[in-house]
Amino acid sequence: MISSVRSTLIIFAALHMCARTGFAQDPPAPKFEYDKTPPKPTDWKVQAKGGLLITTGNSQARSGVFGLQGSRQQAYNKLSLDAQLAYGRSNVLVPVLDPVDPLVVTGVDRRGETTTNEWRARGRYDRFLTENNALYVLAQIGADKIAGKELYGGGQAGYSRQLQKTTQSTLVAELGYDFSHEQYIQQPGKTIDPVTIHSARVFVGELLALTADTGLTASVEALFNLNNEKALDASDPTKTGVSAFKDTRIIGKAGLTTTLWKSLSFGFGFTLKYDQNPAPRPLPSSAPAGAMFRQTLFADKVDTLTEATLIFTFL
Repeated sequence: MISSVRSTLIIFAALHMCARTGFAQDPPAPKFEYDKTPPKPTDWKVQAKGGLLITTGNSQARSGVFGLQGSRQQAYNKLSLDAQLAYGRSNVLVPVLDPVDPLVVTGVDRRGETTTNEWRARGRYDRFLTENNALYVLAQIGADKIAGKELYGGGQAGYSRQLQKTTQSTLVAELGYDFSHEQYIQQPGKTIDPVTIHSARVFVGELLALTADTGLTASVEALFNLNNEKALDASDPTKTGVSAFKDTRIIGKAGLTTTLWKSLSFGFGFTLKYDQNPAPRPLPSSAPAGAMFRQTLFADKVDTLTEATLIFTFL
């Protein structure tokens, strides 16, 4: 009996000591961390797209567009590269004049004209601070000779925010700075100086999944020049100098992509580009030797590109 009571007291004392030890422990200190998702494995994406248009007979034209896109994301770092080329030529009809009476057309001939000549390449790096917030830097170079731009280049930097992320929609907004340097095609009898532009950048873009195989993209990018440019004024060719916020540039894009078979997709895209102060228009290649403009003419303010392409995904 005494032994049983003694055992019970020993067990009670042991439980009491354990309870005191448990209450005596300090609570764990709170941890403060960025709301980051666990690092993801390295993700590669590579796509190539191309389209071609050829007409013969009464209308003779050849044009094509080719693009290449690639990206690599590892943890919170993402590198993106893309390049695009659009080129086209047309054989236009020109009159053959009577050497005795130049007002009489004796026939027609064909003359080749380059009607599209544009290319662009750029690279971008994103550093994700959280799942929805990132900082980015971008460098680009390109040319659009039909629009009078012999060569342009520059860079961007800013902040990117993912505003919405669902199974069907992704909405992104960006604010930042843009630096651009443009060199123009020279004209006979005059020198056109290059222009440097410092701009504020605003971007909004959305990805929308219509079905499991079809997606829609739409975006708008606006650049507002912050500096006074030493450029020819398209609104008054006799003046040199463009004030701040008088050279706004806007790029709007919309696209539809649908999977045809495994890695092969069909894409339809539309791009609109607006330049409030466009480049001086180059002299047409068909102009006679020694010809020049009476006064400076400027390229159109609005350019559009409509493309239907096949897209192949390698990775």
